[in-house]
Amino acid sequence: MNLLSSREAAVQDTSLPVGPGLRIADLTGTSGIRVVGVIDPSTRSIWEQRLDVLVGAGGGTIDLSRLAFADVRGVSALVDAARRVRPPRTLTVRHAPESVRKVLRLFWAEEYMNLLNEGMRP
Repeated sequence: MNLLSSREAAVQDTSLPVGPGLRIADLTGTSGIRVVGVIDPSTRSIWEQRLDVLVGAGGGTIDLSRLAFADVRGVSALVDAARRVRPPRTLTVRHAPESVRKVLRLFWAEEYMNLLNEGMRP
């Protein structure tokens, strides 16, 4: 099985479109979600609602390997959600596109390494 097939296997088959241009699927075997598509003004409220659910569950992993685009406000919502997770739990981002990494480095340099590598701790 190749790496892509392994990643695909980690996502439940029950993923549903949750907005125009955005699909969010639960990860199996761990608390988390995979984001597919774009986070922009037309999908932001759905994105924020799913982040709220993840924070309420105590954090987890967000797989952005299939994210095509996220505007700055979408990335801001991600950082805000990570800040709301209570220690010792964390919110961790995996496979963030370079565009998301750049926005994080520009606006949230202090949180950048924790969020992308080991989870963000307040």
